Amino acid sequence: MLEGPAPTHTAGSNVEMAKPILIRAGLVIDGTGGMRRNADLLLSGGKVAELGPTGSLKSPPGTLVIDARNGTAIPGLIDCHFHVTYSGHIGIQQLEWPMSLELAAIYAGVNAAKALDCGYTSALDVGCRGTIGPAAKEAIRKGVVRGPDLRVSGQIITTVGGPLDVWPSSMQMEQRSRLTWLVSGVEEIRRVIRLQKKDGVDNVKCQISSSTVLAKQTGRASVFSDEELQAATQLAHDLGLSAAAHAEGPEAIAAAISAGFDTIQHASFIDDATIDLLERHPESRLVFTLGVYDDILRNGPALGYPPEGLARVASTWDDMVASVRHAYERGVPFAVGSDAGGATHPHGRYARDIVLLVRSCGIPVERAIGAATGYAARAAWFPAVGELRPGQDADVTIVAGDLSRSVELIEEESLVRLVFQKGRLVKGTTRDMAGNPTDE
Repeated sequence: MLEGPAPTHTAGSNVEMAKPILIRAGLVIDGTGGMRRNADLLLSGGKVAELGPTGSLKSPPGTLVIDARNGTAIPGLIDCHFHVTYSGHIGIQQLEWPMSLELAAIYAGVNAAKALDCGYTSALDVGCRGTIGPAAKEAIRKGVVRGPDLRVSGQIITTVGGPLDVWPSSMQMEQRSRLTWLVSGVEEIRRVIRLQKKDGVDNVKCQISSSTVLAKQTGRASVFSDEELQAATQLAHDLGLSAAAHAEGPEAIAAAISAGFDTIQHASFIDDATIDLLERHPESRLVFTLGVYDDILRNGPALGYPPEGLARVASTWDDMVASVRHAYERGVPFAVGSDAGGATHPHGRYARDIVLLVRSCGIPVERAIGAATGYAARAAWFPAVGELRPGQDADVTIVAGDLSRSVELIEEESLVRLVFQKGRLVKGTTRDMAGNPTDE
């Protein structure tokens, strides 16, 4: 049973199981909005083979049976707003200095392992320093470091004088070490995207509007022209890349949807007009990020977070929650992302967004889990994951306890007992379960 001390990762536990695996779960939340009690989940050949009521599946001889009757089995979680290089910053400038590029790369390996240990088997990185994102993805693929399957961005593309142009013109930073790439005009945008494709990115990230925590800008909400936005998405798609836009207010969200961005990151303040537009452009998908703002309010004062930023988050929090609730009531499918890595909202706090969907927005647990699994997979372009159904990759997270009664359990890393990735046990060992695994 899922009791006793939490399992630990062991060096050999990420070897693919030679035997089929039958997980006997007290609760299964399947990532499609479905939830069933007392269910068996059969994994075989790195895939989900079957899902049915306890005792109903005919398992092959030699199947390893895992007793998780006191736990909840869910698809491997997916973070749709991940930053593999973020670590401990307060304020935008600290994302580029004083931490060295080399230290940021080391932190990337630590952060990737942390995500996996929290039950996240896939993640969409939406901006990193230098080319660390593609390097981290390759290191994970080769088994050099542990981590989720990544789709990665390069440096965040924004405009000269835009919200991430944070250093005086008299100061010049080496481009390879930066988090951002400042552009002006269609041809510069195209050149940067081509360079990023050359460096191995999967996704292009554009910061097209200011952030809630920054001073309100004047004039047009999007710092890019419509022509520039359309050039970015068209070239990204021509090159086989997805495109993500940081857009928070209705005008910027509408500009991003109209330009064809695949994910609208944050989408903090939506209205009926933007939802109507979204319904006409179903290829664009919302990614809400309530957790980072919640933790700014919770942890910011003690950590010296800028008072003006705190005040802006406090004054807009109710509106952000209402936006998520409104999207849900309008039937808009959406995903969630953590934006974790800052001092107030560190790596490991990824699942806070799931909890807030339930506790602050009043969304059912199975739908909240879906925002970080099935729908997240579609939003972030991850095929064959996010749902527990036959034929899907066997990415499975097992949490001790009943998430339908206490969704907060998903936030506790120690309660994320077992994590399977493509049928491989990448966190915990079956011998760490209080009930011994058996062979059928």
